Amino acid sequence: MLLIIMSLAISCTHAPAEKQIASSSNLAGTWRLIEYTDFDTATGKATHPYGEHPKGYFTYTKSGIVNLNISAEKPIIVSADSEYIKQFSLGVLLDNACGYFGTYTIDTKNSVVTHHVEGGSVLSYIGTDQPRHFILKEDTLLIGDPEFKIGKRVLIREE
Repeated sequence: MLLIIMSLAISCTHAPAEKQIASSSNLAGTWRLIEYTDFDTATGKATHPYGEHPKGYFTYTKSGIVNLNISAEKPIIVSADSEYIKQFSLGVLLDNACGYFGTYTIDTKNSVVTHHVEGGSVLSYIGTDQPRHFILKEDTLLIGDPEFKIGKRVLIREE
């Protein structure tokens, strides 16, 4: 009997953290961005830098890859014949769209997803870890700071 209990205990040990995290979080999949809100700490007012109806997707794979792309509700209009001629500052471009990619890990105890950024248009993120608090409610994902006082992203599951 003791042998059976010990066998059960050994078989119930946890898998490696990354495998367990990806499956237990239900975060893997493609999420469509429906709200991107920042909060001005000086005024206490909400701002929507990409408009009231931003466009974009956050994708988390089961193997630990993250890829996110965000675009303004009303993107900059540039004709095809001038898209390589017209010059924009990086700030103007990032106010219109941004994206990055890399890997991710999840701290399920503290509900934090950390994006380990490898590349993208947000240059200051490249080579850094970007931890984000998250709340997952069925097919809705909220990402931001722990109390959503600085920023909040609302996404719905696409697949």
